Amino acid sequence: MRKLINQLLLEDKLLKTTAVITTLIVVYLSLKPPESDSESWSIFFIRGDLFLHFICYFGLSILYYLALLNYEKVVIKTLILSVFIGFILEILQLIPIFHRFFDVQDLIANFFGAIAGIFLIRFLFSHSFKD
Repeated sequence: MRKLINQLLLEDKLLKTTAVITTLIVVYLSLKPPESDSESWSIFFIRGDLFLHFICYFGLSILYYLALLNYEKVVIKTLILSVFIGFILEILQLIPIFHRFFDVQDLIANFFGAIAGIFLIRFLFSHSFKD
């Protein structure tokens, strides 16, 4: 079973396609105008949207890591790609047409989500990628 999983990971067309589609979904969700009746919510006194940013970039970094598994310096490339996408999307929110706003806390949540995803995939499951 382990060899089958490694083979699927190394054939990476499915993972790369999934990464591109997921990135497009994140771009859409990040730039679509907010609903007018949306209420703010929080978890443990932290804005709920920060948890969404964290979870989103946590998942993106895991997906990018798996999609770029065959490349050298995969951790660096994954981190740069995740953080770059988060940064560009926050900068684009400065454009009035999107009816969104730039938030440094969102950038921080994106960064920590990307780091946490890389740590999880790299340190908890690193034995699965060897053979």
